[in-house]
Amino acid sequence: MNIYNPPADFWWTNWAFEPGIWFSILLLHGAYLLITGPLRAKFPDSQPIRSSHLMYWTTGILALVLALITPLSTLADQYLFSAHMLQHVLLTLIAPPLMLLGLPGWVFNPLTRFPTLLRIARKLTRPFWAFLIFNFTFAVWHIPALYDLALYAAPVHLLEHFTMTFAGFLLWMPILSPTPLLPRAPLPLQALYIFLASVLNTGLGALITLAPQPIYLFYDQAPRIWGISVLDDQMVAGLIMWVGTALIFLLALTIIFFYWFGAKGPIQGEHEFI
Repeated sequence: MNIYNPPADFWWTNWAFEPGIWFSILLLHGAYLLITGPLRAKFPDSQPIRSSHLMYWTTGILALVLALITPLSTLADQYLFSAHMLQHVLLTLIAPPLMLLGLPGWVFNPLTRFPTLLRIARKLTRPFWAFLIFNFTFAVWHIPALYDLALYAAPVHLLEHFTMTFAGFLLWMPILSPTPLLPRAPLPLQALYIFLASVLNTGLGALITLAPQPIYLFYDQAPRIWGISVLDDQMVAGLIMWVGTALIFLLALTIIFFYWFGAKGPIQGEHEFI
């Protein structure tokens, strides 16, 4: 077994310096600061953002940095399936909801000038399509042939991360949409939606955790960092998907129930299901 024991400075020297990733994150955060700052007057009905908006958005951006730039990315790309799974959780279930919580609703107001684009956005963010797109994307990228291809081919890996992150934003829009232009689902539907969204992750996580043989060729052939066996690494990856994502969905479901049972008057949300 090829064992790799990284040097003591591993955590300081193994940051990713992929220009496309750095540029994308800086562009995203820079655009947010410009739109909510100097360019805010160009948006109809805009208001100064609250400090909580900036806190949520910045935390979401830091989640992207943690997933794609820190040594976690090196561990995921070269050594550990568990690190890659944690990366996927950050890209789909951590960064998107935080960033949505950081967006003021008026950012979406220009969509009213583009009726076709608004209709497409409304369609994609309805619970049925958001659920279908996220689960299809997540499941397809975990097919062994495609998962290995992404790890062996950098452009495919970038496509994997982009599509999973985009699908993550769609997943959370029926729950956390900041604008009535793309309305949230009613609270009872939100609860059912989150419950169903957890099923694929927990089911797939259980299959990975209990698999008796390595599933992905790339990690079966990767150097065993710190002497962690391929099956132990795979079991931890499965537990991250199984238990870790279940806890995230449970937290979301708990918050929805608190809002639901604490709601006064008619339940808000006029979102069509399909």
